[in-house]
Amino acid sequence: MNQSLHFDIPDDDAQIASALEDASIPTLMMSMIHMSGDSALLDGTIRPGGAYINEYQGYMSEEDKAAVRSQALDIIKSFRDGGCALPPPPNRDTVHRMMNFLVAQEVLQEYLPMMLEEMELDGQDHRADAWGVEVPQARRAEHKVLVIGGGMSGILAAIRLQEAGIPFVVIEKNAAVGGTWFENRYPGARVDVSNHLYCYSFEPAHHWTQYFARQPELQKYFEGVAENHALFDNIQLNTEVTSAIYDEQSQLWQVSTRDKDGVEQTHQVGSVISAVGQLNRPKLPDVPGVASFQGQWCHSAEWDESIDCNGKRVLVVGAGASAFQIVPSIADQAAQLT
Repeated sequence: MNQSLHFDIPDDDAQIASALEDASIPTLMMSMIHMSGDSALLDGTIRPGGAYINEYQGYMSEEDKAAVRSQALDIIKSFRDGGCALPPPPNRDTVHRMMNFLVAQEVLQEYLPMMLEEMELDGQDHRADAWGVEVPQARRAEHKVLVIGGGMSGILAAIRLQEAGIPFVVIEKNAAVGGTWFENRYPGARVDVSNHLYCYSFEPAHHWTQYFARQPELQKYFEGVAENHALFDNIQLNTEVTSAIYDEQSQLWQVSTRDKDGVEQTHQVGSVISAVGQLNRPKLPDVPGVASFQGQWCHSAEWDESIDCNGKRVLVVGAGASAFQIVPSIADQAAQLT
C-alpha cells in the first residue's frame, strides 16, 4: 500500500463489525497483516482451504470466519484509533508467504514481481513511463499515436501515452467510453468475476455496491478514470475508423475516420493501437425465417430496450455468461421462458 496515502476511518465499532459480515475472510486476513504489520496470522491454524474463481471465502468454516472477524475488529479499531498510521509494508518473503497462504498452495516465485507491481507497496507505479532520458521529449512529441477503441484497454493505452508525453487520439464509435460496459445493457448485465479485476492497479475502487457489480457501475468507473486523467480532449466519440493504410515511404499510417454526421478526417500517425475488443460486433446465426419473425428479437450485445418480456413467450438461444444473467432477470416477467 502506498505509504504516502493518508486516510481516515470515520466508522464506529458497530459499522465496522457490520461491514466485516460481508468481507472475504481470506482477503481480510491479508489486510490485517498490512494494517498491523504482524504476519503471525500466516502461522496460525485458521487458514483458507483452497482457492477457486468466485469462491471468495476460501472454503472456511463459519466458526473460523467468525473468529477472524472478531480479531479483525480489534485490529481495525486499533488502526483507526491510532490515526490510521501504516506500518512498513511486508517484505518480499512475507508477501510470497501471503500468496501461498491465500490460495492454499505453493505459488511459484516467478509470480512475485507481478504481484509487487500490482500492489505498489513502495508507492511507485512501476508500469508508468520508464523510458527515462534515453528517448528525448522532442522525439516523443513527434510520434503521434492513434488508439482505436475507448474501452478498458483503450483508456489504459491513452493514460500511458499521456504519461510518456506522446501525442495521441482515441477513436471511439460509441457515444461514451467504456467499451463492453457501455454497450452491454441487457437485463442483469454485470461482471462474472470480482469487481477488483476490472480496476486499474493505479486507480483502485472500493465503492462497489455489490461483489459482482452491474453494468452501470462499471461504465461509471471507466468514465471517471477518463475524467480523472483529463483524456476527453483527446477522445473522438461517435466516430469510426474506416481504413488504416501504412505508407512504407513515409513510415506513417494514414487512418481515415467518419463521425456520426458523416464528416470524414484523415489522421497521419506513427503508430496505431487496436483496442477494439472481442465483444462489440456480435455475429448472428443464419436462422431461417428470422427476417419474417413478427415478434421482438435482438442479440444480447445489442439489447433493444423497447423489448417487453411481460406476459410473453421468450426464447433465449445460448446458455453462456450473458444468458446466465438475463434468464433470472426476466424469468418472473415472462409467461413462458425457454
